[in-house]
Amino acid sequence: MVPPSDKPKQFNDNEFSRIAWLLGLFSKIPAPAPVRLGIGDDAAIIKSGRENWVWTVDACVEGVHFDRRWLTARDIGWRSFHAAASDVAAMGALPMAALCSLALPKHLEPAAFRGIAQGQALAARSLGCAIVGGNMTRASELSIHTTLLGATDRALRRDGARARDEIWLIGQVGAAAAGLLVLQSVPVKHQTPAQRWCARQWRRPNALVAAGQKLRSLAHAAIDISDGLAADLGHLTAASHVRAVLDTVALDQALGIRLHKAARELKREALDLALFGGEDYTLLATGPARKRPNEARVIGHIEVGRGVWLRTGNKTRRLSNLGFDHFR
Repeated sequence: MVPPSDKPKQFNDNEFSRIAWLLGLFSKIPAPAPVRLGIGDDAAIIKSGRENWVWTVDACVEGVHFDRRWLTARDIGWRSFHAAASDVAAMGALPMAALCSLALPKHLEPAAFRGIAQGQALAARSLGCAIVGGNMTRASELSIHTTLLGATDRALRRDGARARDEIWLIGQVGAAAAGLLVLQSVPVKHQTPAQRWCARQWRRPNALVAAGQKLRSLAHAAIDISDGLAADLGHLTAASHVRAVLDTVALDQALGIRLHKAARELKREALDLALFGGEDYTLLATGPARKRPNEARVIGHIEVGRGVWLRTGNKTRRLSNLGFDHFR
């Protein structure tokens, strides 16, 4: 029988309340001194001498994260690896070593297995990261779990944003969501150049490791964009106990011509794809104007308060439905 004091509290049926509940449960387990950060950021941080080891795991599951009709086997391997590496990039760390676990359905062709592994190898080589082991098992659906270890002298976290910081966008946002819509609804022979570009952004994301390295000495806080700009900015503001105000004009200008063109062709709003899409695996950071990196685009600012707000002209409204939730 479970002792009364250890009975789990009820939680809402969504991803982030589950994470909060797990944090409450696992934080009761004493951690040795080298463990500097556990649940609640892009990765855990473990101190080792002068370096910080940054440790993350990411899942890529058929029917949840991808459909094999839209990807080659190499795309699946590449995509799963860069998704995990993006967490390490957001912490300002260099990917060092990875463990890759494959769960393979019985019907998966040997050529597909080889293609996935080749995609993982190509991705690892592109990042200078060794694959040092893993696991294989039989399963009812294809899934890949990538555990990745990175190293940095100074780990960036979500909880450092300060009032008067600028909000910096580094990389493309919204294109992956547009690309997924293209793959779901537009036959290949009818896809326009802008649509094909968006589809490539979804198929072959690139973790922005070099940008994350640069941010270490410039930013107060950072996070990678995987659940959508609004959702991930929401995670950052919650961890930092601040309010973010996004400027619709600045954000709209930052999205680029190709996304706007593809969005019009899909009869969607580019701004909505950026705010509520996801799987871009680019970086969002906050920091002072005097330290803004050249490649960063300012899309808002940080204030005292709570939540994520959208400013259009003289009107400001709070965003409530922030983005993707695995359990919604």
